[in-house]
Amino acid sequence: MSKLSSRRVMALGSVMLVSLAACGDSSTAPGGESEVISRVTLTLTPSNGGAALTTYIDDTDGKGPTAPSAQVAIPALVRGVTYTGTVKFENRLSNPVEDITKEVQEEANEHRVFYLVASGSGVTITTTDVDGQNRPLGLRFTKAVGSTATAGSMRVVLCHYDSAPKVASATTCTGETDVDLTFAHTIAN
Repeated sequence: MSKLSSRRVMALGSVMLVSLAACGDSSTAPGGESEVISRVTLTLTPSNGGAALTTYIDDTDGKGPTAPSAQVAIPALVRGVTYTGTVKFENRLSNPVEDITKEVQEEANEHRVFYLVASGSGVTITTTDVDGQNRPLGLRFTKAVGSTATAGSMRVVLCHYDSAPKVASATTCTGETDVDLTFAHTIAN
């Protein structure tokens, strides 16, 4: 191989190495490592009293190639009831378990959780918390179940805004998606 060909191969190899290193998730802290989220938990508490309903989905490799596990404890919602909800993000692959929700809260101006009705009808989801600039955050929400609601599902999307601006009126993620999972629900009555 000529010296010119060797240099081209080395240059191409260097470019590929830099490109691969840049393909990872964006950091949640300047210069920091990407966060791994291996469990997303939703807790729904009926506003009229009663026991909280908790459901979760595990993703054993975070955003890796393995599909998330099946949802655990599909909630049976009651028509005519509004639930107050919370979402929790965890890295259960670390020891001790790391609560990523705290980091999302601390970096609220760079995050937003979107709740999108994916199937079914008669359910309205509203974000109830805001970031430091009065834009929706989404760690807390309400889920109102109408009198004619049907079984269905909702997507939970954690959006990270690194270079893209966080727009208060956005209805879908316009930044980088950290989590995108679909949670099912049934109707109890």
